[in-house]
Amino acid sequence: MKLTSEQISKWKQDGILIVPNVFTEEEITPALEETERNAYDGLTYSEYRTKWNDRPDELKTAYEKNGTMDRLAGPFGKAVHFPTGLPAVDNLLENENYLSIAKQLLYTDEIRLGYGQIFLREGLTDSRHSEHPWQGYHIDNATNSPLPPHPDWERYGYILTSIFLHDIDLDGAPMLVCPGSQDKLDLLWEKYPGRGGGLSIPDLREFEEISELLPVAGKAGSASFRSSYIVHAAQPFINKSKQRALMGYHFHRADNDDWCKTTRPIPGWSSPLYMNFVTKTTPEVRRVLGWPAPGDDYYSEEALSRLEQAYPGIDLEPYR
Repeated sequence: MKLTSEQISKWKQDGILIVPNVFTEEEITPALEETERNAYDGLTYSEYRTKWNDRPDELKTAYEKNGTMDRLAGPFGKAVHFPTGLPAVDNLLENENYLSIAKQLLYTDEIRLGYGQIFLREGLTDSRHSEHPWQGYHIDNATNSPLPPHPDWERYGYILTSIFLHDIDLDGAPMLVCPGSQDKLDLLWEKYPGRGGGLSIPDLREFEEISELLPVAGKAGSASFRSSYIVHAAQPFINKSKQRALMGYHFHRADNDDWCKTTRPIPGWSSPLYMNFVTKTTPEVRRVLGWPAPGDDYYSEEALSRLEQAYPGIDLEPYR
């Protein structure tokens, strides 16, 4: 998928781009079902609402037994971070259009995955937003980078993506971003210096220059791409009968890899989930995970033999 000149200009101006039709219905439908059953203790969202709609106190007692980090994937969330072990969710990373867009926005074919995570909120249990509409605005750069934001956001930041697993409407708590704010962080830094990568704003009303708000909404199969420097915040559900289910992957340039290491817990290189995913995935995705590209001198006959032992069942033909 080749981005248009208008889309590239929009990215440079706003620091965020929402691209429709990146994923097909055949990719999104099973990913949504897996995400829901993971979030709602084996139930679909419809089944979950039927069970808990009239039992708010019991629901609160039940989901609060789940860990805070796990609840990022839903009230009864289990799998949260990539690789999740949910095949249709993990395999979204193999979409060629999706990876192509990330490469175009990072201006290089050599990109790396920072991390991946399910993000799911729903109206019955949601509380991840500030009390007042001018509160909660921040940037996410500190999630992956220990360095403060650099004046050249396109070169030294990274990209956070969100894959829309269903239609996200304006009443369904879409994230609010301040378009163009990635280029105006000097205003924030002057007033609130020394906050490193996690720059936050106590009151958005102090900064008229970045007060325009854009809801990150769209149709199922769309994907949003935003700079790690862009100012944004969560908002409450207007319609509390809705959910907002996203799968997010973060990408950075390979030559930024030393300072774009994830701070979130993810399975280690030798975990069964990781081993299984890497064995079955594509050479392109392995490249995003840090493997040398096919044709690299690394892939001697001896190295291939060792890879075959390390990843039983892997197809090494592309590397010969």
